Amino acid sequence: MKRISLFCLIMFGTLHFCRAQEWFTSFDVAKRLALVQNKMLFVIWEESMNDTYPIWIYDDNGKLTAFDLAKNDSLDPMIWEHFVPVKLPEYNYTELSHQVKETRGLKYYNKLIDDSIKIMDVNGNILNIDDSLDRYYFIDDYGYLDIADFIKRYSLNTSFLNSEFKYYSDNKTFTTAFRLASKYLDYAIFVEKDLRPDITALANIYFDEAKNFLEESSVENKAALIQKMELLQIKELLILNQTRKARRLIKKIDIEQIEAINQHLFAFLNYLTFKLLKDEENSTLWESKISSLDLKYSELILKNNTSPVGNNN
Repeated sequence: MKRISLFCLIMFGTLHFCRAQEWFTSFDVAKRLALVQNKMLFVIWEESMNDTYPIWIYDDNGKLTAFDLAKNDSLDPMIWEHFVPVKLPEYNYTELSHQVKETRGLKYYNKLIDDSIKIMDVNGNILNIDDSLDRYYFIDDYGYLDIADFIKRYSLNTSFLNSEFKYYSDNKTFTTAFRLASKYLDYAIFVEKDLRPDITALANIYFDEAKNFLEESSVENKAALIQKMELLQIKELLILNQTRKARRLIKKIDIEQIEAINQHLFAFLNYLTFKLLKDEENSTLWESKISSLDLKYSELILKNNTSPVGNNN
């Protein structure tokens, strides 16, 4: 993940020597560029920037300075370095909000329509639904976003997802949606801990889409594919360090009912769960049944989930 140095020169506008590039207003063009550059989109409704958009810069010396994102473009080079910025015209509202409340819930819908900055992937799906981690400073009961902290948190290199983004963009099917969802789940292993729930939430957007495609299809192995997605939900729990909950779900599964295409995944879940529970005897029973890639992912998840076993949900 990229790191950002917080320079005082940003606050005082000394970046004006670099001619600020205009933000995109074409959502489609911005998404194509984000795909090429392996970046997320930095999106805000255009009308939100017509007046003022006050934020705070918190420098390395601990000094807070007010900043108007709508009127001062000296922060643009930093935004462009890490994102593709978009001022989204209001005529995009109907298309983006259509059925969102029904399919993704009120919280997602409210984030989409509000005036705050939305970090989106190349398909226009919002990452930062839960803004509880965003740092605000309050003056007269009004919160000012710490923009440097915000940029640092959401500056992601999406090259890991690039191939699946392209396949999905070219042809939206069960296969492309499922592959992208699965890849997002793996991507959650590599991001910072506080972003993993957001990344897995994005994965679930694509899993839901894959389920919808599957319901409309007539493939012969539909039951096996549904089972695979159910097993991947257990993998999500392990990534999010909810080991005991994952173990309870695994214990409810009849091993004789595991479809052939899912046996390696089931073995991986058992191996990793026992490893996280520090049950070496049982984990060894499953180790020979998993791939070298699964072993690598297991090691990464084990490293990420450093809390004591007793604290796992």
